Amino acid sequence: MSTAPKTSVIPRRVDALKACTQDASYKGIIMPDQLPRLSAAVVSIQREVTAKIDFFRDESGYRVMSGEFDALVSVECQRCLSTFDYDLHARMDLFLVISETQLESLPKECEGWLLDEDGEADLYEAVEEDLLLALPIVAYHDKADCQAEGHYSTGDFTEVVPDKKNPFEILGSLKLATKTDDSEEK
Repeated sequence: MSTAPKTSVIPRRVDALKACTQDASYKGIIMPDQLPRLSAAVVSIQREVTAKIDFFRDESGYRVMSGEFDALVSVECQRCLSTFDYDLHARMDLFLVISETQLESLPKECEGWLLDEDGEADLYEAVEEDLLLALPIVAYHDKADCQAEGHYSTGDFTEVVPDKKNPFEILGSLKLATKTDDSEEK
């Protein structure tokens, strides 16, 4: 008799400093109800978020938390306002620090994460932040799948400006009329 593989739930809080020392690795899922900001940003989260998070020290001795996350969310098309499923993928590399001084001394290309005084990290917070950043700025179907029937623009147009008269032409003609009236009186 075979059994289905057991899927583990990623822990919410871990001692990140200890995890880096031990080269800890977490692989599992995060339940949608544990990500309230992501839930508020999309129509719905369709299934559990799968995550793989590794803690280690890099060759320079920095503590690093690296991860990859996948989610399936429903978003609203901004053309036709119907929902569609969107595969969301995010990747992060965070350099873990425990003081503002350490944060400021990181190289510019490194993204730091300031931990609590006790060195604990809220993994769900980090995962949720990166998934939010991976969301499209404007969500919309492919043109072939969209129900908006072409009554939209994606910026592929040339602007046609109708010929308008200069609004100051009238003032010019009034000025000329005033000059001719003044010359006739003399």
